[in-house]
Amino acid sequence: MRRSLAIVSPMPENFFDFHQRMAQRRSAPPPAEPADALTVTQLTATIEKAIKTGVPATVTVRGEVSNASDRQASGHLYFTLKDSAACINCVIWRDNAARLQFRLEDGLEVIATGRVSVYAPQGRYQLQIQRLQPAGRGALELAFRQLQARLAAEGLFDPARKKPIPPYPLRLVLLTSRATAALQDMLKVLRRFPWLKLMVYHVPVQGEGSAAKIADALVHLNRRAAELGGVDVILLARGGGSLEDLWSFNEEIVARAIAASRIPIVTGIGHEVDCSISDLVADHHAHTPTEAAQVVTQYWKNAGQSLAQAGGRLGRIIRQTAQDSRQRLAAVERHEFFRRPMDRIQMLRQLLDDRQRSMTFALSSRVRNAQHRLLILEPRLPVSARSSLQIRAARLDAVDRQLQALSPQAVLGRGYTITTLKKSGQILRDSTIAKPGDRLLTRFADGQTESIVQDSRQMSLFE
Repeated sequence: MRRSLAIVSPMPENFFDFHQRMAQRRSAPPPAEPADALTVTQLTATIEKAIKTGVPATVTVRGEVSNASDRQASGHLYFTLKDSAACINCVIWRDNAARLQFRLEDGLEVIATGRVSVYAPQGRYQLQIQRLQPAGRGALELAFRQLQARLAAEGLFDPARKKPIPPYPLRLVLLTSRATAALQDMLKVLRRFPWLKLMVYHVPVQGEGSAAKIADALVHLNRRAAELGGVDVILLARGGGSLEDLWSFNEEIVARAIAASRIPIVTGIGHEVDCSISDLVADHHAHTPTEAAQVVTQYWKNAGQSLAQAGGRLGRIIRQTAQDSRQRLAAVERHEFFRRPMDRIQMLRQLLDDRQRSMTFALSSRVRNAQHRLLILEPRLPVSARSSLQIRAARLDAVDRQLQALSPQAVLGRGYTITTLKKSGQILRDSTIAKPGDRLLTRFADGQTESIVQDSRQMSLFE
C-alpha cells in the first residue's frame, strides 16, 4: 500500500504581523560584552611573551638571503631569510652591521644567530641577528671574492692601467710598520746601494682602523711628494700572517687608494702563497718584502756592468766613426781635384779666353758682312743715303779695329805675354809678387810655358 506525503505550506505573514515582530526586536536589550576582551597592544604583548617563553633566547637559522637592501642611513640592515616553505624578516642593528665582513647579496646562503622578537607597530615577528656567516665558507673568504669580482669589473686589475716601475729609482718610501720584520728585510737589500734616498713612513699594518691609515698615508704621499723632494717608488709591505692578520690589505679603501696613486707602488705582503686585493691593484706584485726591494733595485745591481758595456759600445762606435772619417778624407785627398786644384781654374780661364776670341771673331764677321751688304747697296742708293752709309761703314770699321786691338789675342800677337802664378792664377803686375821657388805660367799668342822663379841674388851654377 503506497503512502502519500502531504506538503503543507506555511501561512503567509501579513504586514501587521511583520511590523509587530520588528518592534519587539528593537526593544530587546543588546547582548552583553565579554568581560575578558583584549586590546591589540595586550594581544601583541601576550604573543611576545609567548615567544620569549616558548622560543630559546638565541636561535641559529640557516636560510637564503632575499630582498637584501643597501645599508640604511641609520646603519641598520634589513632583509628576508627564506627556505622553500617559509620566510622570516631579519634585522642587523648598526653595531653588528659595521662588523660584517662581507656584503649581503640575494641568493647567498647564510647561517644567522640571534633572537626572535615582535615588531609591534606592524604586528609581525622578526629575527634580530647578532652574528651572520656564509654557509660553507668563511666570511673573509667570501668578502675577498666579492670585492675581487667588483673591482675586476671596474678594471682596477687591468695591466694597461698600471704604471711602469722606474729602472733606476733614487727616492724610495717604505710604507710599513717600524715594528715589522718586513722593514728590516727591505733595508737589508736596500743598504747595498748607499746612494739611494730612503724614507720610512710608519703605519699600522694590522688591526682595527689600520686600513684607513694606510689609505690616508698613500693620499698624503701623493699630495706631498714635491715637498719631500720627489718620490720615485712606494714599497707597501708587511710580513706574513693569517688571512685575518693581512685583512687590512684586502679592504676596498686601500685598493682604491693604490689605484688612485700617481706614484708607482710595489707591494710585498705576506709570504709567497699570499695574494691580497692590494697586490692585484698594485703596479707590481712582489711575493715578499725582500723581493719588493729586489725588484726596485734590479737595474742598480747590474748598473756597473751595464755602464761598462755601454762604454765599450760607445768606444767601438767612436773608433769606427773615426776610421770611416779617415778613409773618406784619404779618398778626398786622392781625388784629382784636390791634388791639382789650379788645373781646373786654369782650364776655366782658358775656356774664358776661347769664348772671348769667339765673340770677337763673331762681332768682326758681322761687321764685315754688314760692310759687304752696304757695298752692294751703295750703287743703288741716292747720294745722301750713300754718304750716310759710308759714314756708318767707317764707324763700323773703327769699332772693328778697336775690338781687334783690344782683344787679348791681338795683344799677345804683338809680342806681349801674360805671366801668372801657377798656384793661385794671380797675374804678375810687378816683380814683388813672385817669390823664389814659385812656379809661373807665361802665355804667348801660340801657347804657354812654365818656369820657376830664382833668387836674383843667387848665382847660377852655369854662369
